Amino acid sequence: MNRLDPPGFLDDLDAAGKEAWSQKVSDWLDRARAGEPAKNDGPRNQFFNPLKDPPAPDAQVAPISWNAFPRQVRIDSLSDMQRWRQADATRSVQDEYCEWSVVRDPPSGKIIRVDFTCEGPEYWEFLAARDPEKVVELYRRLVSPSVRREDLFVGGVYQGKNRFNNSTSSGIVHLIQDANTLWAEIWLGAGASIRRRRAGQDITDAQALIRCSRYGEPERNSDPFIGEQVNALARRLADITLNNPVGLYLHQFNPVGWAMPDGEDARSFWRFTRGSNDHFVRATYEVPPERGYFVGDVKIDGRPIQFGAQIADFITIKLEGLATRIGQSTVAAVEGCWGEAGAPPAVVAAAEAADELVPPTRLAGRRTAARDEAADRAVFEALPEALRRNREQSSAADDDAAAPPALLPYPRLPESDFLPRTVAGRVMAYASPDSTYAVTKKLIDSAISSLVIGIYDFSAEYMKEHLKRAMRRGVSLSLMLDTNSEEERDVLDELTELGANCVKAPSSSAGNPVAYFGNAHEKIIVVDGEIVMIQSGNWSENSIPFNEGDGVVIGTYEPGNRDMGMAVESRELAAFFSNLVARDMRLSQGQPPDAVPPDVVAAASPASDIFFEAAPPAIPTRLFSSITVTPESPISITPVITPENFHPTLSRFLRSAKRSVRIEQQYLRGGQPAVEALLREIADARADHPDLDVRIIVSKKYLDAGQKQKFVKAMDDFDFAFDTNYRYLSTRHFVHCHNKLVLVDDEKVLLGSQNWSTTGLLSNREASLLVEHAGIASYFAKLFDADWELSEPGAAPPDFIDPAEAGIRSASDFAQGGVVISSVADYRDL
Repeated sequence: MNRLDPPGFLDDLDAAGKEAWSQKVSDWLDRARAGEPAKNDGPRNQFFNPLKDPPAPDAQVAPISWNAFPRQVRIDSLSDMQRWRQADATRSVQDEYCEWSVVRDPPSGKIIRVDFTCEGPEYWEFLAARDPEKVVELYRRLVSPSVRREDLFVGGVYQGKNRFNNSTSSGIVHLIQDANTLWAEIWLGAGASIRRRRAGQDITDAQALIRCSRYGEPERNSDPFIGEQVNALARRLADITLNNPVGLYLHQFNPVGWAMPDGEDARSFWRFTRGSNDHFVRATYEVPPERGYFVGDVKIDGRPIQFGAQIADFITIKLEGLATRIGQSTVAAVEGCWGEAGAPPAVVAAAEAADELVPPTRLAGRRTAARDEAADRAVFEALPEALRRNREQSSAADDDAAAPPALLPYPRLPESDFLPRTVAGRVMAYASPDSTYAVTKKLIDSAISSLVIGIYDFSAEYMKEHLKRAMRRGVSLSLMLDTNSEEERDVLDELTELGANCVKAPSSSAGNPVAYFGNAHEKIIVVDGEIVMIQSGNWSENSIPFNEGDGVVIGTYEPGNRDMGMAVESRELAAFFSNLVARDMRLSQGQPPDAVPPDVVAAASPASDIFFEAAPPAIPTRLFSSITVTPESPISITPVITPENFHPTLSRFLRSAKRSVRIEQQYLRGGQPAVEALLREIADARADHPDLDVRIIVSKKYLDAGQKQKFVKAMDDFDFAFDTNYRYLSTRHFVHCHNKLVLVDDEKVLLGSQNWSTTGLLSNREASLLVEHAGIASYFAKLFDADWELSEPGAAPPDFIDPAEAGIRSASDFAQGGVVISSVADYRDL
């Protein structure tokens, strides 16, 4: 390499100017490589200057991208309108290396054009010092022909924050937000190249790394993610630099969910206006005048564009790292953090608060043709043997039997344990496939002292690795697992060998001779005795799919089940659920409060616990980021547990409805008295309030003819009409509806692990939370409404699934793509 080019391969400089720019960037690279040795932050010897140390033939370019909308504004805002208005008010908050300015039609106020830039100020300062007239010429071209030299220069010195580049409404040329500099990018990349260790263990988490190395701002989208990706290259023992030309670039514009007045593709009006060769530093969104409408007439999810920030939601920014001599570095990792060797990294900060981002998709029509019994049977026979056996046992079971006869008498907790708690701490709400993984990883990574987990299905290998990393940090782990597969028994054995306190649940499903429950079906995670997570989803690849972005697509989007959950900051609730898991763990080992019971024959292990299905062909039209609510005044939260207080609490909850009931469930077992008692509560509430809006979403997968007939009959018996009152979750967008959500009057939400079956309501070990807060309920209502709109209604109930839609695949199909691995546990009839 003979020269480091200007950003975007720009041609504003003459030959001498380009050489001088190259030398300036080279000096920056050298300074960044040197670091600050006195602060345990240098030299950064895995970072190199390609002018002085050319890359080897194995060099690989690694694009690193992030969303352009400022994350800190998301955190500080409670609604879309609020965050868009705040982000458009001043460029001082546009801190993701992307800034914009809006041009409006004076009579109507509608947006005509929005200009975006990611071009650093240093290049313009350099150009202004060498060729002031060129700067004036570029301003006139990019902003206004009326620009004069005195507008830009004072005393011969270029003023980057001038009246044509200082707001969101009077033009834009380059970045001016204090953190948005090219030097910051270089320093960040070099700082992230240091492999940090604590107590002999690598630090790998994005937040832990940035807080340990202090190379950027932890609350941004960009800095933590850039640092994490660069450090991952460093851990491959590679030499690392920034790819030529060093700069920040507009990456993608992905306007999904946009509706143009004339039906045109929204991408047609996006133009890169500065830069080249996929290294663009400026872009404009503008509708050509001949179209007869403005940008302000374009709608996103039915909402007209009123702010440039709405467009920023759909833009990603990138930089490019370069790795070479991979696997050859002999540079040692650094023990400790910035400022003091051996200093521990700060824990992960509070959770994100954000709203929707729309990924690519387009709704498609559904099949409406009826199937015959032979086709039903074909689907059933294609299921794995373990799931077929479960279905057959469920169909043969006596609906009135609340518990298998072999269960031991369960010693219930006193009613006083289930009084509402007053909670003043934060509450986080999240959903799968959108944000569950990002939230769960963040909270596990934040653990300092302890994790207590009681869960039904644990088959996602990457979740085990997160627990192991927590244990390496000194976090104690207690895990109770319903070990109903060989893989789960292996998980329990491995974590036990590493020092975790692990037991199989006291359930017949786990094959435990000490069985108090048919299934231990709860999903409880307690972090440091301070935060409790209660959710509908297991730790299977479909219920917690590996989507690193919190409602934002990073890399590849992984489809999954619809599941939801809440995390509550409350020592009192955390203690309750920790004690509940600990109590069940004691029961599972035959310890008090009951004596060791006689041996019971263990249940047989399933023959096969995974199978393969066709992946959903479309991404949901909305992805929902998690939200974090800090109540202005304490709110009421009640633990709702099976077999203790769930059924009576849910009965009262449904009966209290005055305006609306929304239910999203894996299934509602028609014909079972405990289930129909709940449907009767809804019917009674509707009798008192004739305008009560009742809507129910269930899964349509793998229900045999008898289950289907009982469900439809129950809907008919209680006067719930298809399309108006119930629908089936779209299998074009989700693998399966595994959710367990009940919303009443958009003010209260009940969410957890209970399916609407006799065992789920009355005899399994299950856990939910009843939260009385309109803001949290509203979040889940928006999720429900989005799922309702995707549910592909029709004139009559569609068949539950046909063989082609079921898409049962062989293992050999998996490597060909378009296939997901499903867990039998996600479909068991519990």
